[in-house]
Amino acid sequence: GQAIENSELATAMVQTAEGALTEVHALLTSMRELAIHAANEGANSAADLAADQSEISNALATIDRIAQHTQFGTKRLLDGSNGVTGMVTSGTVSFLSGTGATTAGTYDVVVTTQAEKSTFTTANSAAIMGITADETLTVTNDATGVSVTVNLEAGDNRQTIIDKINAYTDVTEVVASTSGANDITLTSAVWGTAGDFTIVSSLEAVDGTQSGFADGAGNSDDGVDIAGTFNVGATAYQADGVGAILSGRAGSVVEGLRVQTTAVVGTAGTVTVRNDSLVFQVGANAGQQVSLSISNMAASTLGKGLDAAFGGTNQFGSLAEISILDAEKAADALAVIDKAIEEVGTIRGTLGAFQSNTLESGVNNLRVAEENLVAAESTIRDTDMAAEMATFTRNQIMLQAATAMLAHANSAPQVVLQLMGG
Repeated sequence: GQAIENSELATAMVQTAEGALTEVHALLTSMRELAIHAANEGANSAADLAADQSEISNALATIDRIAQHTQFGTKRLLDGSNGVTGMVTSGTVSFLSGTGATTAGTYDVVVTTQAEKSTFTTANSAAIMGITADETLTVTNDATGVSVTVNLEAGDNRQTIIDKINAYTDVTEVVASTSGANDITLTSAVWGTAGDFTIVSSLEAVDGTQSGFADGAGNSDDGVDIAGTFNVGATAYQADGVGAILSGRAGSVVEGLRVQTTAVVGTAGTVTVRNDSLVFQVGANAGQQVSLSISNMAASTLGKGLDAAFGGTNQFGSLAEISILDAEKAADALAVIDKAIEEVGTIRGTLGAFQSNTLESGVNNLRVAEENLVAAESTIRDTDMAAEMATFTRNQIMLQAATAMLAHANSAPQVVLQLMGG
């Protein structure tokens, strides 16, 4: 029936979008290889890096064309017009994403626990200006379990120590910086408990000898995950906090809504959500609809969230900004590309699950129902008409006979009355 045709048409649309995303994924994979090649700075000339960057630029332009022009009929699929968009109308909030389950509306983002980063500040300010003994620092990322060893030498000053620690930031996600007159502060690049780290010194705390980072037991001030709600008037909808990101809980009007804020406790800002998800009629009755949200796949919307604006250390704010003209840029570009690949993979997984579990399963169910309906109709049509007509005629004769008997019985009193009257 028409419901089956609707589902098959929806399947064709989803396959069109997924096919385009396959090409985007292939382009990102090629870009990743270029970034790895560019990171090998010692063997690359300036001309080699410029050629790699040219290929990157062409790939980015192609991704944007795919996002802008992938269509099913006249409907564009990957330009964000069929997804959930959010606009921050006030405050220090960044809208990250929404899903088809997110209800359109305006929400106040209320912080009940502020996000914090894991930090540690040296306890021996005087020694930082120039340690007098060799020292080994072990920095461990508690979330990943990765540890690095930083070797300090007698005579190292504060800036040298900072530089040595920051040489491993890409691995540890820990950043060293100046603090106060002489102190050094270590800060996680990641908000919340996912950025927890420890640092252990090989020396005990002896003034004028070691850097003052630790006493052999390991030190750090743990990070704190954000907590908060999305409010509509006096109604507060609970959100789950990870790092500095609040996510609306399943089963509520804010399901799938994700924002980021590092604001203090209180109302951090207001976000207005618009839901333009695709809606498909997949059943024969009212209310039998399903929806699908497809995010914007333009390069400017992919790979976001790694830069300083989100508490990260990456120099690029999105895939559209990447450059691989030197090893440092190539390393940051690689991280952004990996995030973009993850995002595209997530969307492809969503499309595949929607096609398989919603559309195709629904079509199979509708076909079974249709077959059963046709079989029932056939059973009715194949009835033994001769036997049925004989039964019908017999019943009609019996009905007529009964009617005649009743008429005769009713006429007897009339005859008696006539005789008496005569």
